[in-house]
Amino acid sequence: MNNFENRRVLIIDDDTRIHEDFIKILGEKDSKSEYNEIEAKLFSDEVSQVESIVYELDSAYQGEEGYEKVLAANSEGRPYAMAFIDMRMPPGWDGLETIKQIWQIDSQIQLVICTAYSDYSWNEVLYHLGASDRLIILKKPFDMVEVQQLTTALTTKWSLSCESISRLQQIEESEEKYRTVVDSVEDTIMTLDKEGNIMFVNHNPWNMINQAVGGNYYYDIKDEYREKVKQTVEDVFSKGEQKNIEYATSNGVNKTVWSEGRLTPNYKNNKVVAATLIASDISARKALDWQLRHDELTGLANRTQFSDYVKSCLANKDSEELLVILFIDLDHFNLINDCFGHELGDKLLVRISKLLSKKVDENEMLARLGGDEFAILKCVNKDDSWVHKYAESLNDLLKQPLTVAGFDIYPSASIGVVVVKDTATTVTSLLQDADAALYHAKSKGRNRYECFDQKMRDEVVKRVSMGNELRQAIENDQFEAYYQPFTNLSKGRVTGFEALIRWNHPIKGMIYPDEFIPVAEETGLIFSITKKMLMMGCSQIKEWQDMGLGDIVVSINCSARDFNEQNMQQIIEETIKETGADIKQLELELTESTIMDDAENSIECMRLLTDMGLNISIDDFGTGYSSFSYIKQFTIDKLKIDRTFICDTPQVQDDVAIVEAIIAMAHRLKIKVVAEGVETAEQLAFLQTAKCDVIQGYLLGKPMSSEEATSRLQQGDWPNQELIKKI
Repeated sequence: MNNFENRRVLIIDDDTRIHEDFIKILGEKDSKSEYNEIEAKLFSDEVSQVESIVYELDSAYQGEEGYEKVLAANSEGRPYAMAFIDMRMPPGWDGLETIKQIWQIDSQIQLVICTAYSDYSWNEVLYHLGASDRLIILKKPFDMVEVQQLTTALTTKWSLSCESISRLQQIEESEEKYRTVVDSVEDTIMTLDKEGNIMFVNHNPWNMINQAVGGNYYYDIKDEYREKVKQTVEDVFSKGEQKNIEYATSNGVNKTVWSEGRLTPNYKNNKVVAATLIASDISARKALDWQLRHDELTGLANRTQFSDYVKSCLANKDSEELLVILFIDLDHFNLINDCFGHELGDKLLVRISKLLSKKVDENEMLARLGGDEFAILKCVNKDDSWVHKYAESLNDLLKQPLTVAGFDIYPSASIGVVVVKDTATTVTSLLQDADAALYHAKSKGRNRYECFDQKMRDEVVKRVSMGNELRQAIENDQFEAYYQPFTNLSKGRVTGFEALIRWNHPIKGMIYPDEFIPVAEETGLIFSITKKMLMMGCSQIKEWQDMGLGDIVVSINCSARDFNEQNMQQIIEETIKETGADIKQLELELTESTIMDDAENSIECMRLLTDMGLNISIDDFGTGYSSFSYIKQFTIDKLKIDRTFICDTPQVQDDVAIVEAIIAMAHRLKIKVVAEGVETAEQLAFLQTAKCDVIQGYLLGKPMSSEEATSRLQQGDWPNQELIKKI
């Protein structure tokens, strides 16, 4: 290992499973791999061992945390060679902001953006960060070999870069070494005298100049910039200060090359005797300037231009003027794309942009921030009531039906509003506040607007805090499963349980899932939690199986993110293999919304799972928007009637009719029916008469610990069993 070798790698991603993937790919491997063993069998009994690269991996789950780790690493003299950075990490910094901040404290670190989608186009990234060879994009899902190659190449590149810098510091010791190093740099490096004559110039692959040593650099500079460059050079000689310059040159073939550089004085005997210019080609940035500040589809300002304009307005705000930022997000736009196609979705976005443009005056700005999200910077008087009227008018405007490509579309929008009162605030914090207000509007049912207040900020802080605590809970195994019994009415006994997760917090005590599951889904931690529940449930199945307690079924809830984004088939196979449980005793519970978000894909996923022997039930049936036209295509074992239909039976005849209809239709499709929330003897009697198959509720058993469930199974001791009459 040389003095410059550095294999320290930082992963910055809010998704725990991504960190797990990197550890699998880049973590330390056994000395003898599967490939070594294959080679031994094919060619010889002995195989030479190739030493694998050992990386030092570190994790951060938010951009701010990653920044602090880079800062700490530099202060300790152990900098990171590279970092993998996710583009979207709500609610903190996104990938772009994280990169900006990190590069301010570490200009040598090599960065890889890992993303499946982004609020920024690649052109925007280039515009804001520059065409740097320290920045690479890696699309998810990524390939293991690709990650390994990138990591090897970039950590090696970091080492070589540091070595080059060290060599540059030894220029006076070796002219030959100096020439070798500077010629390997892609930027132009030259030394000028006071008149602009070239005393030294490196090889430049971009042909930014056509002059050799002895020529005059001013000759290549375009007329309109020549005097500016001359004056800058004179200032460096007279004042002895570094100067930044931006100018255009001609490369001799009628092509303009834009350069951005820095002039540094060279001293001898305390006198400036020359100036060193290091310049980069920024022609691509200049050519794309307009494009990178506007949205390609709608022609509106993009996020970058909007942020710059907000900053400018804050700096020049009139005391009598009130600035208002509105974030506008179309409701369920993904369904429009899924139903009608992305081409129609794009046309709808153009129509929406034209409608919104009519609501913005000349000195204001409308921008498309990305996807189906727009933003408006509005200037109004001191009358706050006008803000509410304006937001309401936007909601009304976006409710009107639109005919797009022959289809009638009924859009609606959620709007987050921030009234700017403190001009000393930052653009970033204002946009975060608007985003928090928008999130609040969505959480309250969409198709509405919400004005930001401190409570929303507190909610964001609370979600971030809970997310951090959830990560610790996963690492420290603070979750446990409680089991609520299912009673099979035809058999007159308990035949299974629903496994319900509980968070045994070391300080707050028992926390129920409705408090932390939404945060787990938002942060991506739900994947790890579901894996733990599967492991606990399958281990319990195996334990009861070994105790000879019969074929007890355990049902595990599966979130939409788990089912739609994870390879559930592989996860379940691995869990069954590890625990030794019988897969026929495992049941997966899916909500209607989970499967109906992408019904066609759900049909295929369920087919693969049931082919493995897994049972599938649909939870909360009747509360979503599925229908029996789809249900008949699903390979499911049970429907669970939501408790809202059970609680008023048998008194409310409408609910009685609904429950009886669901049971009758399900039986015609050879699907069993489970009634949730059974709490009274009257409800039990009604469900028996209606020929419901299975019931679940406090009447016949509350959620209980594993120990209590085991004891009751052994003794056959269940509440109110005498009320059950075998069908």
